Amino acid sequence: LGYAENPAGAGVALLLYPDDGPQPMGIQGLHPRRFHLGDQRLSAVGLADYAVDAAHRSLGPALMLMRHGTQLAGERFDLTYGLPNQKAAAVLARAGLKRLGLVQRYAKPLRSQQLLAQRIPPALARMLAPAVDAAMWLQELWRASTVRPALRCTAADWADAALDGLWARRPASLLLSERTGEMMRWRFGAPERGHWRLSLARDAGGAVRGHVVWRLVDGFAEIGDFFSDDPDRLTAPLLLAFAREARRAGAASLSVMFFGREAVARGLHQAGMSPRPQQAPLF
Repeated sequence: LGYAENPAGAGVALLLYPDDGPQPMGIQGLHPRRFHLGDQRLSAVGLADYAVDAAHRSLGPALMLMRHGTQLAGERFDLTYGLPNQKAAAVLARAGLKRLGLVQRYAKPLRSQQLLAQRIPPALARMLAPAVDAAMWLQELWRASTVRPALRCTAADWADAALDGLWARRPASLLLSERTGEMMRWRFGAPERGHWRLSLARDAGGAVRGHVVWRLVDGFAEIGDFFSDDPDRLTAPLLLAFAREARRAGAASLSVMFFGREAVARGLHQAGMSPRPQQAPLF
């Protein structure tokens, strides 16, 4: 469904066959996406679901498949990008893609007991956690008092028209992947996508200023996407507002992967999100 129902166009799966056999030994998926810069709309494609059978993982067959995928993508699309694992990164580089940098994981604790239990006996961690949690909450209140505007996050339905309104107010100076309601429902809204939730952030006047897409996984809130109509100024208020909602939902921590504007990274820091060792290359 992810390939067939894509609003940006049906995806493509390229198969790698050995000369002497009918069974495919490798696959490379191409996921069309739409990017926007002001009034310009760019057709883009993400390299996804790349896999080669163990017996054919020498650089020759693996590189042949990747080069064919990037060649086809270059003929049909304005922009080709990939987020490979460490093993596939070398193949993307040999196929001619340029590494832009590293997508960085950021995280923030909301409750302390699990973290304390990694360092001290569990019984002692249970005793100390309420006091540590209270100190963390006071620190969160201090952070919230230093940023404006104050926002409030609430759960929303994937059919909410506010998604289209928020996207229509996007900054014209930024290159952004499309976040219309239709696109967001395709990326996250279907049950087979992994039970993602949508939260909308409103200002004091009730206007929707941002969204957070997230899911609860083993007690932590994994953020799949966040967006606002003024990312440089509103990232910190948005993530602070969402942290309150995630805490109410029982999350012990927040986690998000990000690569982009330095001002947005500073907003993550302002909201108490810290870089973690996990990184992924972006080509």
